[in-house]
Amino acid sequence: MRKRILFLITVVLCSIACLAGAENAADIPKAYEPILEMVKKGAAGDRDILDNEAFNAVIYMENHYSSQKVGWALLDLDEDGSPELLIGRTAWNPETDILWLFDIWTIAEGKAVLFDRGWERNRMYLTAEGSQKCFGLYFEGADSAFESVFEHCLIRGLEKTEQETIICFTDVDTDTVTWTLNDAEIEETEALKMIDEWKSIIWPVNMTPLE
Repeated sequence: MRKRILFLITVVLCSIACLAGAENAADIPKAYEPILEMVKKGAAGDRDILDNEAFNAVIYMENHYSSQKVGWALLDLDEDGSPELLIGRTAWNPETDILWLFDIWTIAEGKAVLFDRGWERNRMYLTAEGSQKCFGLYFEGADSAFESVFEHCLIRGLEKTEQETIICFTDVDTDTVTWTLNDAEIEETEALKMIDEWKSIIWPVNMTPLE
């Protein structure tokens, strides 16, 4: 009798798990299914996908060489009722890891369209301010060994607004460092304060690992 009860409990739990999985799958808009399939194959090293310009090669490198794997999340960034698809790192240690995003996809006229992406020398992070979660993007990267770039913008109707760009340029000939904000020179302390403010509003995204 006890074995039969345990068996029935196991069947019920498995059924619940299957239903939960089906519900999660149903939550993914059909337009994103080919994108997730492309990302999954590309992360695994599929040669045809790696040669596809629509695929972000950083996803493969991160998934292949890092202990932090690639995942995905759905989040309505522009509050139009339709979620965007975010591709990024999964947390190896949620307490300390700052996760960056590789791609953000949206849906236009029923098709998945790339909204923005990071690359090898330019990491992209989601930011959020206030109780209403005013979403934005923070980028940090380098155009060369002598030029570091930091950018922040807000997301309004899936358009980037109020964009601010800080550049740190090192002149090796004169051994001087110049900081600019939107092409106007500023003091290093002011630049670093703004960068710290942008970093302070990075919003962690709970990613579902690719399977």
